Amino acid sequence: MECRNETLKPYQLIGAVQMFEATKEDAFKEFVIDQLSCMEAPEGTAGSLPAQDYSAYFFALEQTGNESYRQKIEDVMKTPEWTLELMPFITAYDTSYKRKEHYNEIVAMFRDKQQFTGYDLVSLIDTIAQMSEEIYEYYRELRDLFKVIIKEKMKDLPNSSEIMEIGYSILKACNIGVLQKEKYGNFGELVWRNIAGIDNNTCTGLKDMICAQHIIFNKQEV
Repeated sequence: MECRNETLKPYQLIGAVQMFEATKEDAFKEFVIDQLSCMEAPEGTAGSLPAQDYSAYFFALEQTGNESYRQKIEDVMKTPEWTLELMPFITAYDTSYKRKEHYNEIVAMFRDKQQFTGYDLVSLIDTIAQMSEEIYEYYRELRDLFKVIIKEKMKDLPNSSEIMEIGYSILKACNIGVLQKEKYGNFGELVWRNIAGIDNNTCTGLKDMICAQHIIFNKQEV
């Protein structure tokens, strides 16, 4: 494996993780493991890991059983400042390892947000996806918040500059039961058709995420 000095784009690893989950093609898994391994190689690095992709450590740990990834997870949790980009990772950690004891703080991060960008919306739906419905009060609050925001964002489709973030969020929400597929699925399809001509080099990662959710959406329709 050759390691090159590259800077990973946000969502590049998570896009590959979701494509593996949607297709089970080993190439996507190998890409994630290779990139994370390069970061530890003395002869070269793949650049720093964007916060949006920290959740790839959970995937790598699950796929390989390599405890070094568990240590990476613990190291990320020592981050002094929580941001919205970190919320899917932190929620996954809290759900798996901390008995959901920080759900109130996680929800407060979104509750206190005054204005949501498309990327904030992606963080919100990915956080919901990692949250246990057993703690229904917090799960419902984020779910209801998401519905309010997505309805506003959808008003600008298909001409929104955030079309990719909105489209991903709609498809993911339909796939995990946050939105009704019968009511919102057509909007996800609308976005999918509109992004077909977008330059892949400008959206590596996020487009893979949309593709993965579109595949999952259609599988569930069968």
